[in-house]
Amino acid sequence: MKVYILLLTSILCTLSSKAQESNAIGSIFPYMETESADSKIVFPDDLKGKYSIIGLAYSIKSGEKMPDWVVPVYQEFISGSKDVNAYFVYMFSGVNMALKDVVKNKMINEMDPELLPHTVFETGDLKKYQKFLDMLGRKDTPYFFVLDPEGKILWATRGTCRVSKIDKLASYID
Repeated sequence: MKVYILLLTSILCTLSSKAQESNAIGSIFPYMETESADSKIVFPDDLKGKYSIIGLAYSIKSGEKMPDWVVPVYQEFISGSKDVNAYFVYMFSGVNMALKDVVKNKMINEMDPELLPHTVFETGDLKKYQKFLDMLGRKDTPYFFVLDPEGKILWATRGTCRVSKIDKLASYID
């Protein structure tokens, strides 16, 4: 009986981890024009040459959860010795596009200045990104991608930031 329970637990854990794997892994990250507080950044073109971590939030709820990732990503990858690109992308579409400048100005005024260069805003074709990046399932949670220096997606996850996810991010960059 114990063997059966262990086997079932192992299968469920494997299925659970696969459920968060993205079909976009192995693809080049799609062309995306973003803007920071003071410049335009084009993904993946402006990211080439370094590993990159990209977090995407495309709803109010996922945007509210993005800060849970900011501190661990900042501590592990931005402020440390790792030479990586790291961006937190807030995506606006439809009627929410009108809110972009309001949200952007509020964040610029309230955010730690060290994080501003890593915070960008996007108003492109959300449905295209959702489909390509396999982000159709949960709009209430941020999605994170690790890109190689050529812009290829090595790993993707979504949801709450956990130490295990930060460790997994690091394993692709080290």
